[in-house]
Amino acid sequence: MIIKNNNLNQTHVYLGIDFGIKKIGFAIGQLITKQASPLSIIINKNNKIDWKEIDKIIKTWDIRVIILGYPYSNKINKLNKNLEIFYSQLKVKYASKIKIIKFSEILSTESSKETYKELRKDKIRKKKAKLDDISASIILQSWFNENMIN
Repeated sequence: MIIKNNNLNQTHVYLGIDFGIKKIGFAIGQLITKQASPLSIIINKNNKIDWKEIDKIIKTWDIRVIILGYPYSNKINKLNKNLEIFYSQLKVKYASKIKIIKFSEILSTESSKETYKELRKDKIRKKKAKLDDISASIILQSWFNENMIN
């Protein structure tokens, strides 16, 4: 989907999501900068999604568009089934106010590992890898790069 920038408010905040059964990574970005930044990671306790935290992110940042990382794979596994349920729940909860877009996440995990390695070299991150927010940022940045026309 190609979107012409002049049809959208440049200050709208976009939310990138990297869904996982145990953790969900979030990133934010705007059209005006075409830059995505890691935001946070929500832990799914007992495999239950913390919708209050997601609501809080959406309200705090006044999210207008959600870019959901999606594998577009023929594999039918637990993650893909849960992702489809999550996508359906997003639509029910937010589709009346927020545009929700599926976007290929094929390269986000590998890219986030490479980004993490670079951060480690620079000693920016010293703790155990938390890649979900970086993956969400890569998903959102990739969407900006592929879909925005100046």
